[in-house]
Amino acid sequence: METVANLTTEQFKDLLKEFYAPPEKRSKMTTAEIKEMATRLNRKINVPIINETGEQKILVKIVLRIDNFLYDNLPNEFYDLVRSPDKGIDNHEAKRLVKRLTKLANDRIDIPYIPEMMERIAFKFVIGMIVKAAKKHLKFSDVLSNSDNVVVTGADNDIEEILED
Repeated sequence: METVANLTTEQFKDLLKEFYAPPEKRSKMTTAEIKEMATRLNRKINVPIINETGEQKILVKIVLRIDNFLYDNLPNEFYDLVRSPDKGIDNHEAKRLVKRLTKLANDRIDIPYIPEMMERIAFKFVIGMIVKAAKKHLKFSDVLSNSDNVVVTGADNDIEEILED
């Protein structure tokens, strides 16, 4: 097992480059995943007064903000578990992370054009799907595909249902 002390100069520079990435590179989700997440989120919340096309664009921006928030608040090594079905976290850790990250996102990100309850649902849904995909034996694409059955409320008592396999 390689330790930080054993990193080559090049590996250490890559670590710093990733950590100090400019805003346009601070996304771990692909373009297709962002669009799919926004589409799935659109089925959970409704942005008032905006037509469907405008709503979809707004939801893409919300997903991007949450993805950037996670990039800033999770080690990328954790975030990479989303792409690793053979490694992952347990349900207890997933529940703890969704609860803490949703609260932190709600404290740090303000989306003034949607009501606070919808904002919280958006945070919990997107964070919940990403953390769920970080569980062992799950793939992000499968988690997204099955997200229509997930019921998200403004309360904390639905986190277990969000994380069910």
